[in-house]
Parts: sequence; structure tokens; C-alpha cells
Amino acid sequence: MKIGAIMTLHNKKEFPDWDVFYQQNKVETMPWYEKNLDLDMVDEIQFLEKGEFLDLGTGPGTQAIELAKKGFKVTGSDISPSAIENAKLLSSNVNFVIDNILNSKFETESFDYILDRGCFHVLSVDDRITYLSQIKRILKKEGIIFLKCMSKNEKNLSDYQGPHRFHKEELMNYFEMDFDIKKSKDSVYYGTLKPLPKALFFVMKKLVKL
Repeated sequence: MKIGAIMTLHNKKEFPDWDVFYQQNKVETMPWYEKNLDLDMVDEIQFLEKGEFLDLGTGPGTQAIELAKKGFKVTGSDISPSAIENAKLLSSNVNFVIDNILNSKFETESFDYILDRGCFHVLSVDDRITYLSQIKRILKKEGIIFLKCMSKNEKNLSDYQGPHRFHKEELMNYFEMDFDIKKSKDSVYYGTLKPLPKALFFVMKKLVKL
């Protein structure tokens, strides 16, 4: 499978078999590959207490590795066994595991923080509610999710290229009932595409309900 397969999608947003994709492509060529920690995360982690971090949909594993270098206890999860196998070769300081967030094996309240810079925006509409229920379950009380998604302000790709795109209000509608939205900003998706695609970056704290 060529790299274009992930970027040229059908009307129904049919994504590839992720494990086959990671078997047949070098991670350094993937659109979401970014060796360094996402710059939006660099700004955020300086204010965080050290804790348990989940890099959800870790893929190449680079974000998880960089977070571990900053002193966090990090787990990197991915649905692709091949992605996890490759990531394990890069670092022994991250707990890389196979996991599907839609049917996650993580225990309740496992993580202080979750980074998602590639999972939510490739889920179908029907799967988003399941995703939300799992995120709420595995985050600790007042845990924080850092979410990066493709933005509908991106005009350099056709409607059927790349992941699903969102307006800020759409993401707020999904999360605001269960999360305190601390930050929502326009950003870019750091990776191998030039120019960098427009993205949205959200910081949200899990609400404690009485």
C-alpha cells in the first residue's frame, strides 16, 4: 500500500487496515510522523505535575518517547501490532501495548493524562460515543485529555482526503457534557505534509460529577 492510500479516501471515509499499513510503509514517510514532541504539547506539559500518560494511537511511538524523556510514566497504545512491535525497538522507557480504545483493556482511572493526536478524527460517527465513554472511564478524576484533530479550515485538501475534519463547535458538542474545555485553539498538524495541514488543539479536564 502506498502512502497515498491514507490520504485519498472514499466518500465514506474508508481507512486502511492499520496493521497492514504499518507493515508496508516506513513510519518516517507517514503524514503524522513527527520526531519531536508536538509543539502544542511542549507548551502544555511545563505546567503539569508528573503522572501517568497515555499516548493514544501511538503509531510511530515518537510522542510517547518524548513524553517519557520529560519525566512522565508513559504508555503508548495502538490497534496495530506492527506499530507496537516497531515502537518497542525504539525505547524501553515506554510501555507500548496493543489496545483498541473502542474496546479498551485498560483499567478504570488508569491515567492522569491522555494525548490523542490522531485517533478521534479517524473514527466513524457511530464510534465516537463509544470512544468518549472509554476515555472518561480510563481517565482519573479530573484527568486531562489533549486532543488534536484536523480542522475544517484546511482548504489544501479535498473533502475526501485525510481524516475527518471539525469546527471547534463540533468538538465542543462532543466533549462539553463531560469535560471542562480549558483551551481550544487553531493549530497545525505537525508531520511530513507540506504545508502543514490546519488543525484544532483542545485541552479538556474530566468533570467530577456528584
